[in-house]
Amino acid sequence: MAVARGQGIRCEQSVVLREAWHVLVHLAPAPVVARVSSGIPYPEGPDPEDVVRELAVGRHAVAAGAPVVPQLRDGDPGPHRHAGHVVALWTYVEPQGAIDAAAAGRGLRLIHDALADYDGQALPPAGHARDVEAMLDSLEPSADVELLRRATAQAPRVDGQALHGDAHLGNCLASARGTLWHDLESTCRGPREYDLAALVLHDRSRGGHASSREALAAYGGHDADLLDALVPVYAAWVYASFLVAVPRRPELAPVVRERLDWLRRATATP
Repeated sequence: MAVARGQGIRCEQSVVLREAWHVLVHLAPAPVVARVSSGIPYPEGPDPEDVVRELAVGRHAVAAGAPVVPQLRDGDPGPHRHAGHVVALWTYVEPQGAIDAAAAGRGLRLIHDALADYDGQALPPAGHARDVEAMLDSLEPSADVELLRRATAQAPRVDGQALHGDAHLGNCLASARGTLWHDLESTCRGPREYDLAALVLHDRSRGGHASSREALAAYGGHDADLLDALVPVYAAWVYASFLVAVPRRPELAPVVRERLDWLRRATATP
């Protein structure tokens, strides 16, 4: 709120919209959302520079007309550094109705096309191997830790382009302007199929997620074999973050157990 007020924005109440990773806050009544870097130190928490990279990539995508929630237009979106946090300011979009999965898939294709010529701030490689290793190094050795190390190490050596980085349907928003993507805080560089791995992980690991399949079909042409190879790589990054969170969020323990058991089966040698 202090950062927003410094930009002349009238805000009276902070409404937390999401706090699973970095914190997303609606600065009501202004149509402004702040992305605030997590107070949990890295590597248990995410890298504060995620907030900076998200701004750069999101700006590029919006400028090219991609269906991404835009950053603050009337004022300086940042990144701002205040009280030990990195803060970025985005436009608040009122959710309206249900997500159109097919529109989400087509929109992801448009985002990839828009980011194909991104040459701004350097991005981490798909799979976030450095972050995964840092998270796993903070844990006691175990079969689960080794499983995640192996899955990360098996990432195909394929270059690519700037990506959303965490492109599951939970990061879509139904709005008056149609289905928009947001939360590019995990943006990275790699083949487009890495984002498609995020899109289908729910269906691959738990099954029955028709919306993911609909979105993938609407996305269109892709390398199915490369997608298959990247699903465990994306999963390892997600599950490593779950594993380090269990001590402070013990309710995650059965979820982590279920997901790791699936990953072990999915990566087992025939």
